[in-house]
Amino acid sequence: MNAEHLIMLLMALGVANAHAKLPQPSPEAQAAAEQKKAAQQAQLEKEKKQLEAAQDRVVQHYRKEKGGAPAAGGPRPETENMPKTTKELPGGVGPKPTQPQSGEAHSAPAK
Repeated sequence: MNAEHLIMLLMALGVANAHAKLPQPSPEAQAAAEQKKAAQQAQLEKEKKQLEAAQDRVVQHYRKEKGGAPAAGGPRPETENMPKTTKELPGGVGPKPTQPQSGEAHSAPAK
C-alpha cells in the first residue's frame, strides 16, 4: 500500500469521526448552559446600556462644543470646484444619442 492510499484511508476515517453523533447532555449540564446563556444575555444588555450612555455623552459634548447640528436649509456646497464624477447624474456615462461614444473607447491599448 503506498502513501496515497494510506492518506485517503485516514481522511475517510476522519470524515466518519467528524459526523459521529454526540450523546445528549445531562439535565445538570443543560441547566448550567441555560444559566450561562442568561448571564451572557444580561451582560450584553448591560454593555449595550453603557454604550448608549457613552454615545449620548459624546453627542452632548459635541453639541456643546460645536453648537449643535447644522440646519437642513444651510448653505449648499459649490459645484464649480467639485470633481467631475460628483456632478454627473447616476448612469450619466456611456454613449447616448445626444452624447456619442468617444473615439478613445475604440483606440488600441497603450504601449
